[in-house]
Amino acid sequence: MTSRERVLATVRGGEVDQKPVLNWPICEPTSDIQHYNHETMPDHLEGNESGVSVVEVTNPFGLSLQRDLNLNQLLKDDPKEGNRILGELCDETQGDINRAFEAGADGIIYRLYGARARHCTPMQYGGYYLERDRELLQGVQDALFSMVFVVGDEDVYLDFVSDLPAKAFGWDIKSSQVPISEVRDMRQGALVCEDPAAEIILDAGTDFLSRMLESSVRTEDSYAV
Repeated sequence: MTSRERVLATVRGGEVDQKPVLNWPICEPTSDIQHYNHETMPDHLEGNESGVSVVEVTNPFGLSLQRDLNLNQLLKDDPKEGNRILGELCDETQGDINRAFEAGADGIIYRLYGARARHCTPMQYGGYYLERDRELLQGVQDALFSMVFVVGDEDVYLDFVSDLPAKAFGWDIKSSQVPISEVRDMRQGALVCEDPAAEIILDAGTDFLSRMLESSVRTEDSYAV
C-alpha cells in the first residue's frame, strides 16, 4: 500500500499492510501524513503516494493565548465584548481552514487548546468554547482526513472533547498519563498517540512533545478564574 492508501484505509476502518506513522510536530520524509502550517504551506498541495497532505490550524482559544488575551476574564466581565472577540477568533480559525482547502489540502490537524485545568475550568471550557470547536470541525466532516490533537498534560479534559467530529483523535499520552484503553472507552475510531496499539502511531522524536506543541503560545499563565 502507498502511504496515502494506508492513511485513508485506517480512518475508514479498513485493513492496512502496516499502521501509518505520523512524525509530528517535526515532519520527516518517513511520515505517512505530510503536514504543514500556514508558514510552511506551499501555494498548492496535492495528495500523492508520499502521503496525505494536511495543514495545522489552531483553535480559537489557542489564538487567544497567542495574543495573551485572558478570554475567560473578558467573557465574565463583559459578555458582549468577550463574545465579539471570541467570534472574531472563530472567524480567523475558519479562515485558516478555508485557506488550507483552497490550497488543495486533504485535511487538517486541529490543535485544540483550553481543555485543561491550567487554562479553563470544565464549566468555562464547556460553556464558552466546546461548541465553537464543534461547529468548526463539523465543517470539515467531508474532508478525506481530519484530526483533533488535544494539547495538555495531566490536567487535560479528554472526556470533554472525546465526541468532537474528526476522523482521528490524538493526545500526548506520555505527559497526560491517560492510557489508550481509557480513551477507547470514550471514543471510537482512529486514535493517534505513541502507544503501538494506536491506529496511527505518533512519532514525536522527542520527550518534550507538549513543550514543542505549545511553543507558539503562552502556557505558563493560568486563566481559569
